[in-house]
Amino acid sequence: MKELLIESYEKTKKDTGIDPSKPGNMKQILINESAYNTYISALSQGLVAKDVKPFKILANNTRRTLLENSMYQLNPYETLALPLLRVFFPKTIAKELVSVIPMDKPEIVRGFVRVSFKRFGDSQTYSAPSKTDISRGPEILVPLTSAASIIGGAPIDILNIAGLTSSIAHIEKDFQIVEVTFSDATTSECAIGLTVDGGFTAAVASATASDTISGRLNLETGILEVASVANSVTRVSFRCNLSLEENTINPRATFNIDKLRLIAKDRQISTDWSVQAEQDLKSLFNVDIQAELVSVIGQQIVNDIDREIVNALIYASERMNGTTHNGSFTKAAPAGYTWGPKQWMENILVPLNDVSAAIYNDTNIAAANVVACNPLDAAILESLQEFRYTGKSDADGDLGYESATVANGKWKVLVSNVVPQGKMLAIYKPAEELKSTFIFAPYVPCVLSPYPLGNTPSLTVLSRYGTQLVRPQGIGIISIL
Repeated sequence: MKELLIESYEKTKKDTGIDPSKPGNMKQILINESAYNTYISALSQGLVAKDVKPFKILANNTRRTLLENSMYQLNPYETLALPLLRVFFPKTIAKELVSVIPMDKPEIVRGFVRVSFKRFGDSQTYSAPSKTDISRGPEILVPLTSAASIIGGAPIDILNIAGLTSSIAHIEKDFQIVEVTFSDATTSECAIGLTVDGGFTAAVASATASDTISGRLNLETGILEVASVANSVTRVSFRCNLSLEENTINPRATFNIDKLRLIAKDRQISTDWSVQAEQDLKSLFNVDIQAELVSVIGQQIVNDIDREIVNALIYASERMNGTTHNGSFTKAAPAGYTWGPKQWMENILVPLNDVSAAIYNDTNIAAANVVACNPLDAAILESLQEFRYTGKSDADGDLGYESATVANGKWKVLVSNVVPQGKMLAIYKPAEELKSTFIFAPYVPCVLSPYPLGNTPSLTVLSRYGTQLVRPQGIGIISIL
């Protein structure tokens, strides 16, 4: 981080002529739009692409707070706020585990559109995306016993069977005769469709009888006429759908907007020390006590936020989901298992797949794509054939998390001690905000407030953020026994 900060200072000085390392110059950087953009762009070097935009939004929130709180110049502590944001933001497990929506105000309202469907003649309401066939018209299946008098009798009025008339509905061209019954009570399955003008002719046969039927369906009036050459066919059964062109029977979609209110809450830690201790540590051990305190306190706040979000996810799944979202795995192989412990660990994929599939089934969006676990539980996953670390704690976390993939990349694995041992989280994290499972909304991630009182300096590190559960069905838990 020291090298990145030096490079950022040099880049800003070269491009703008303002040296951020000089006392009093940082406020000029914040006021000058061009200098600020240069400085932040330099600081954001090394972040993965998806983190750059949120980092710049949070940096701008921090910039605004610093300018509002300083009348003349920033004190030395406050000049560390933006570099600290660059250090802490990539290390939070929350940004990899749930959807991150930076707040630009201390209170915001997000509108989430929820769509529900209702089909003609169906009292039930279906949420979108629905697992039920919504966009087809009502399907009509006439039982054989209802068609006993077709042959030689009056034509059948299909719309009347559905309780409709030709003034509000028609028959679609997917009409198909699916079965015929002969006079000797034998039946034959078939698939007889319509010609362009609504007519049909086909030979039909059962094990003991045969015949040829023909007829015509008036798609507008719904009247079906059927004739039999040998008069051995007595009944027909058919399927058809009503036209979607009639507004009175079309499935209806209703739009509702769920307003989620995100309110910034505070986390803060304060400390104080003596000027003498600061001078002695610097002289004897070349330790900058201010920088050390800021780093340790800031990281503790990040860990506390991560722990809060992880615990909220566990609570939501245990209280709001069914048993299908809860699986279990016993680390000790059962008695008589002879393949060895490594091979036994492969069996954790079974409950993981089950919970992941339950998330897909209940959200109707996608399966779980992120797994979060304690390092003690991660040892199980590390035994799997397809486990691959993609990031280490010294780069990604430093008291934060390690990242990996498992099952040929099916799940991204986050390993952190903020996850309770014995609880392995499986979560669906979407690319789109509207499909969020849980929202972490940072506002001002890290602001330093010094209050020197005589020879006893004091420092407070403050973080402000909001959280919101959106879709509990996107969470599952594997209990490690």
